[in-house]
Amino acid sequence: MLDNLRANKGGIITYFFLFAIIIVFVVSFGPGSFDKGCSGQQAPVWAAEVNGQVVTAAEYEQAYGTLLRAFQQQAGQAFSRELAEQLGLQGMAMNQLVERTLVTQEAKRQGLVISDDELARTIVELPGFQGADGRFDKEAYRAAVEGAYGSVKQFEKVMREDLLYQRMLAGLRQTVKVAEGEVREAWTTDHDQVSLAFVRFPLAAAETEVKKPTTTEVVAFVATQGPRLEKAYQEAAARFDQPRKVRARHILVKVAAGATADADAAARRKLEALAARVEKGEDFGLVAGQASEDEASKGRGGDLGFVAEGLVEKAFSDAAFALEQGKVSAPVRTAAGWHLIRADQVVAAKKVSLDEARALLAPELIVKDRAAAVAGARAAAALAAVKAGKSLASLFPTEEAAKKAKQAPVKLGAALVVADSTGPFGDQGAFVPKLGAAPELAAAGLAGTAGKPLDRVFETAQGPVVAVVETRERPDPAQFAAQRDQVAQRLIGRKESQVQQAWLKQLRDAATVKTNAALTAPGAAPGEAG
Repeated sequence: MLDNLRANKGGIITYFFLFAIIIVFVVSFGPGSFDKGCSGQQAPVWAAEVNGQVVTAAEYEQAYGTLLRAFQQQAGQAFSRELAEQLGLQGMAMNQLVERTLVTQEAKRQGLVISDDELARTIVELPGFQGADGRFDKEAYRAAVEGAYGSVKQFEKVMREDLLYQRMLAGLRQTVKVAEGEVREAWTTDHDQVSLAFVRFPLAAAETEVKKPTTTEVVAFVATQGPRLEKAYQEAAARFDQPRKVRARHILVKVAAGATADADAAARRKLEALAARVEKGEDFGLVAGQASEDEASKGRGGDLGFVAEGLVEKAFSDAAFALEQGKVSAPVRTAAGWHLIRADQVVAAKKVSLDEARALLAPELIVKDRAAAVAGARAAAALAAVKAGKSLASLFPTEEAAKKAKQAPVKLGAALVVADSTGPFGDQGAFVPKLGAAPELAAAGLAGTAGKPLDRVFETAQGPVVAVVETRERPDPAQFAAQRDQVAQRLIGRKESQVQQAWLKQLRDAATVKTNAALTAPGAAPGEAG
């Protein structure tokens, strides 16, 4: 599933800002719809600054939630926050917000304006605001947007900017043209395709077959492979340089924005009374579950997980990081109100030096080398058999086919090694379906002949590959006229995207942009959509 989503995420991002989709999600899921594991008011008040204009954390939360739901619509609810992190949805949402701000700023600079009449017509025509009689329902509109945005005025401000954004990009797309020569070349490429039968020998599986190195072998490797060990150490920086972490619980007594000094003092007294219960021996989690006003965490006894600096206000993180394990803070004031914080677990910062890491990395690299040798030898033997006339399917059958043929399936370690097919692909540069980036293999396949094996073993990130050309399709000029318009439209769409991205890059390069990296760090995204 993840591979399919990676392949299609460009299309999702393209429609992410299409007006109709935005409005559906805006109305249904406004700011504050997501659980960050702490009070919604605990998020940083800013997500980005674009040429001095502040993009709020609430805007980021909404953008992330909309994008997450768009992916979930394609993949289903099995699309989790972990998958979202692997695809980098946090960064995508942040980039979209920055780009949208830059576009609207440029539109205003160029004098583009959305009139009140145009805004009103657009809102009245939105399907989500139509009553049972098919007419615009003003009360339903007001209730929906006030629930999502707090006020009609704020919603209409966002709407106006969305229209401005779309108008600016539509004007840019109108400048795009494609030459007839480009259309013919693209059509030729589309119909110049190859399909490969292949078998891959996974390196990870081969690692289970090799012997672990002895102490003598590790010492010898460390003595002779200094540069390689240093490179591996640098590539695994996060593994060997871990910051201090605190797993915290909290009890929150909220204080409304703009509250009087008396209201603030009353909230603090309430929290101090709860602190006294904890000091007398009551379980912190039970007190939090009974009395905390953070609905997001009280059901977990106030548990916030590991607190990262930047994801909560500085006063909160400073207090949490100052605690020893098992200790409770004094009352802490943030924009949300008064907190009592308990450090459930403190993980000390840990930095492993290069000298220490060598002893850890050396045996791992030795095993990888041995696995590569085992997989390479198996691949070389397979290539020799194919060149001698054997088919990959007969050499590496599925379990079912092997059973029917009364032969043992082929395994590398515990992994079954089975012949597969890429399906047809063309000159896509480095990419080969099911095998990923493999430029030499792609080029050799397109230069090959149907029914013939490729002349050598090809290395890929997951392991060596042996391949045979299944089919080789070449373009038939007589078919061009019938398919010309479809190819042209696809080219125009692709070129529009390229022109738009190049223009956005120019805007960004000329802008002053600052983003809050804590919002897009692993584990920092808002909670999964429910």
